[in-house]
Amino acid sequence: MAKETPGKVMVGYCFGQSTITPQWARCYNKVLMRDAATKRRIIGELAHEASGAHVPSARSSIVAEFLSHPAQPEWLWFVDTDATFGDDVLERLLATADPKTRPIVGALAFGVRIVKDDKGREMFNSVGAAPMELFPTLYLYNEDGTSNTVFGYPRDQVVQCHATGAHCLVIHRSVVADERWQDGHPLPFFRTSVWNGAEVSEDRFFCMKAGSLGFPIHVDTAIKTGHVKTFVADEDMYLSGVPS
Repeated sequence: MAKETPGKVMVGYCFGQSTITPQWARCYNKVLMRDAATKRRIIGELAHEASGAHVPSARSSIVAEFLSHPAQPEWLWFVDTDATFGDDVLERLLATADPKTRPIVGALAFGVRIVKDDKGREMFNSVGAAPMELFPTLYLYNEDGTSNTVFGYPRDQVVQCHATGAHCLVIHRSVVADERWQDGHPLPFFRTSVWNGAEVSEDRFFCMKAGSLGFPIHVDTAIKTGHVKTFVADEDMYLSGVPS
């Protein structure tokens, strides 16, 4: 039997030919350098070239390779290649996480979308421009199956939620090693699905399935990330547009 390595981390990320941003590369290299000089937790990375519709299968493959790795690392750190973060992000995620009580912990991240009118139509003007809004990738589900984005999330606190993204997320081995994930689907961990008549992304599916198996989801809103677009979407930008 392979020797287990408690506390060790495998990094997983998907990338397209042009989606590894220089901002991410700079941040990621700083994390690697900090880890090499301190805890030496990171023992390798699982990088899959994939974008768009192929991301779910790439993420699922990363989980499978993580589980079969001979070193049996304890944690899998998913980090998207359009993310920005501090060099201490992994240390802080692991400090918040716990194998039993917080086996899945995400950093605070934001998505960007076009504002829609009250009929759900995108609000393009005559020259094709549209107002944009940021939203925290932190979700709660209601008993009727609808979901709410937690716009007024508690600042700088550990928050339990029903789903978040895989933008910057640590997952304990015990979560994905659970045999209940194996439901006969070729993509047991990450796949697009339908919830309450609406399509959900592969990372939200992962959180929903994990939650149904009894694994809680947490986001530490004190651990900040940015999301690289033609600008970097982060908490400062989000708060600048929140009415007081």
